[in-house]
Amino acid sequence: VVTPMVLLCGVFFPTAQLPVVLQNVAQVLPLTHAIELVRPLVVGRAPAEPLLHVLVLLAYAAAAFYLALVLTRRRLLK
Repeated sequence: VVTPMVLLCGVFFPTAQLPVVLQNVAQVLPLTHAIELVRPLVVGRAPAEPLLHVLVLLAYAAAAFYLALVLTRRRLLK
């Protein structure tokens, strides 16, 4: 099963081929930033703007961690 995020993030084809609206959506997806970090490393190059991509991924991780804490505490208190 292929999810929409996989189709939009540039795994199979470059995001530059997408319509502008979908390019903007792709820039919000975490998988896009992970691919932008990993793809150049696979071919032996340094990624462009690695700090930006790492910060976006850390922000997603922090938000998910916080959400998990809130939901776990809420469930434990019931």
